[in-house]
Amino acid sequence: MKGRNTYLFRESIIILLKTKWIGPYLLLPPMLAFMVYAESYLSAHGITGIFTLEQRTVLAIWNGSLLLTLIAGIKSCLFFSGIWESSWFRNSLALPVNRSSGFWGPYLAVLSVVSVVFILTTGAVVAALPEPERFPLFQILAESYIPVVWAVSMGAFLGILTTGTAGSMFFVALLLLGFLTGLPIARLPEWLYVVIPPVGRIMTLGLQYPQGPIQMGFLVLHSAIFLMLGRFLYGIGSKRR
Repeated sequence: MKGRNTYLFRESIIILLKTKWIGPYLLLPPMLAFMVYAESYLSAHGITGIFTLEQRTVLAIWNGSLLLTLIAGIKSCLFFSGIWESSWFRNSLALPVNRSSGFWGPYLAVLSVVSVVFILTTGAVVAALPEPERFPLFQILAESYIPVVWAVSMGAFLGILTTGTAGSMFFVALLLLGFLTGLPIARLPEWLYVVIPPVGRIMTLGLQYPQGPIQMGFLVLHSAIFLMLGRFLYGIGSKRR
């Protein structure tokens, strides 16, 4: 993107860097530290299964990913809903800018900020590893990053479909449903993951050994479908302005 096509992207970044939007991401380190400590304590006392070093590492990365997915999804719904309904945004569409950048600019801005937070969060976990070369880090990080992208894509769709509050509530319910797919009692046919995001399933498989390309593919497909639906609804709405 160049010149006028980057205007809405740059303005969205400026908005996102305000305390109102960036503040919740600062809660990730203490929340992640508490979850890792609690899981280590429960494992040490036999309350949960005994995790190996590899499993604890993967679990720590996934803890950060799921926390970020939750926060990113909620904040994305609120951000997209708020910005697309704002008078500033409607006035911006009157400028000589590409109307499609009104969708992709804010989307890429949110994804960029969330990606930086993901790198910092998982980077702190990786930096603490005694022998990082022992782990298939690239595959683990790729698997745990996909839910974050899915959260932003769902936020873009829900942010234009409904209000920020309603979208956030629906996203939390969908994420919880997706997390429950990782439980042993959840025996669902593979095709159903086109509707239900297999977030928990990818995490569960990753704890055993990094795998789950089918589930990853479904989640990528899920993200792409709802992102395109969001772009379609945005196109309809922008023509009415």
